[in-house]
Amino acid sequence: MKPSLVFTNYYYECEDSIKESSVPSICEMINVQNKDEQQNFLSEDEGLHIGYGKIVGCFPYKEQNQYTTNLKKREVAVAVLENDYLKATFLSEYGARLWELIDKKTGKNLLYTNDVIQPRNLALRNAWFSGGVEWNLGVIGHSPFTCDKLYAAETTREDGTPILRFYEFERIRKVTYQMDFWLEEDSNILFCRMRIDNRNSDMIPMYWWSNIAAPEYEHGRLVVPATEAYKNSTSGGIRKVQVPVDNEAGYDITFYGNTVSSVDYFFDIPSDTKKYIANVNNDGYGLLQLSSDRLQGRKLFSWGHIEGSDNWQDVLTKNAGKYIELQAGLAKTQYECIPMPPNTVWEWIECYTSLDADPDNIFNEYDDAVRTVDAQVENIWNKYDLNAMVTETKDSVGKKKFNLVQTASGYGALENMLREKLGEISISQHLEFSVNEDVRDWLDIMEMNTFADKDVDIPPISFVVGNEWIEILEKSSKGEGKDNWYVWYQLGVMYKYINKLEEALKCFKESLFLEANKWSYHGVAYLYNEMNDIDKAAKYAVKAIELGADDYSLCESCMKLLLNNEFYELIIKTYGIIGEELQNNNRIKMYLAFAYVNTGKVDEADKMMNEEEGLDVVDIREGEISITELWEQIFKLKNPDVKGEDIRVPKKYNYKMKVYSDN
Repeated sequence: MKPSLVFTNYYYECEDSIKESSVPSICEMINVQNKDEQQNFLSEDEGLHIGYGKIVGCFPYKEQNQYTTNLKKREVAVAVLENDYLKATFLSEYGARLWELIDKKTGKNLLYTNDVIQPRNLALRNAWFSGGVEWNLGVIGHSPFTCDKLYAAETTREDGTPILRFYEFERIRKVTYQMDFWLEEDSNILFCRMRIDNRNSDMIPMYWWSNIAAPEYEHGRLVVPATEAYKNSTSGGIRKVQVPVDNEAGYDITFYGNTVSSVDYFFDIPSDTKKYIANVNNDGYGLLQLSSDRLQGRKLFSWGHIEGSDNWQDVLTKNAGKYIELQAGLAKTQYECIPMPPNTVWEWIECYTSLDADPDNIFNEYDDAVRTVDAQVENIWNKYDLNAMVTETKDSVGKKKFNLVQTASGYGALENMLREKLGEISISQHLEFSVNEDVRDWLDIMEMNTFADKDVDIPPISFVVGNEWIEILEKSSKGEGKDNWYVWYQLGVMYKYINKLEEALKCFKESLFLEANKWSYHGVAYLYNEMNDIDKAAKYAVKAIELGADDYSLCESCMKLLLNNEFYELIIKTYGIIGEELQNNNRIKMYLAFAYVNTGKVDEADKMMNEEEGLDVVDIREGEISITELWEQIFKLKNPDVKGEDIRVPKKYNYKMKVYSDN
């Protein structure tokens, strides 16, 4: 059959809706790839950009922090590319995730595809789910769009081959990115042409990792052409180890079933070597991913094989089993962005295909395995020189305008309007963006120099970043918007984001003078928290809760502030203020349980944790072990004579993914 492209709907078991936070992400958050304490034990010759491009939250995006485990079958928009060899299914509503890649000759899925779309708190914006290939752009961590729809478009080559495009405007780095996918008629390769366009006049930090979920085969092996890897070491920091045998751990990491703790291995592929990674089962069959040279990084992530790791895998799926992640990135590691020059476009091509090799060649000496896969890669390269293909398709695909099929956010259109007002070039000449209600406030202030009247009880629709917007807000605060509480609030949020704390405090207080509102109370609370005036921080956090007692995001954020500053009695008192629905929320109840433990009410905390269903906190953050520590704390107080090594945390509360060494 000739390649085909169909836009349709498939039924998947998933969350009915993922709701956004009502308050902005203006405080530090846990990010396992973005930790302050990440030490670099690498040599001076490595030339990596460890720590470059770090951000502390997802602002201006809102956190997607409200979801449940009550999944049901519903229709999800998909795009399906198919030929005689492959069937590729993309989730249009979820960041264009490549969800399935079926080898039609064997009937096998080359990817790990989950049987549910179960959100959990692992991404920059909180909500994330496992499975397929996730496309991560811009900032360290999972994509801001992983649970958002993208623009979708299509075109047809002169020979009738359809090409599928997904694209968006990324608001933190202020770049467009597009992903063009196609199948050739006589090939078992999915071609993915990627393009990042920086129309800014400044150097920006840039990040990209294609996150490939692959089955964790029993006795499976990873093949990558490298003899060294960068590792988040069990003894702390980033170190370089040998491949295939990790000289620190003492076992062959390419047999990923050997891994104990959760671990990242970033393989140092020589610059003159073809860039690929493969996951092979016991029969020598599996997935091969290769690319043109710009995508230099390759990674293995394993959850590890201890109870906490198993728990994470279990809560992310229903019956789909275990998986590993193979990743491909612009940089050598995920602890860094790389500098992208102004007015620059970066493009590359990725290929996804099957690998079928003699298992004797794969499962003996590692050098034999690499030579075996090298041979298949060379065969592909001889037919499709990927570096040449990037150049050859720049105009015919990369810069071609496609026919719009699905719209997404209004921020690309808003950016173009702002640039037109400032006399600057648009963000793209061939990508079409549309306006929606998310950007209505910002269109109003550009046109009227103020916001339309805002109801203080309705959460802010959206936030923006950039000096241009600060100037617009500052102008408004001195003119038409000087009596508008919302102008002062948004300006305060912007100042807080760029760490102008005194200016932000003045703006929030002016907003409160004009009209009492829970959003500015929340802002003031976090400002005083950063200024180490914690008594005032607590005072304003409670004021925010009093006005927003039924708002989960606001109450959760303020109660977390109280917990972090050990206002345990105040948490118990404040818990009585919030609405009944929020009182039954398990994260809020976890904060209350901590307060009970630390005020001598251990039996109350023990009852919450261990009676009936206990506390199933669905948005425990990757790297967060607060629920584990809470159970341990209660158990030790109830059983003071039990030795630490004899304590066994129930699996549902065990989120520890590492076994630390003493080295």
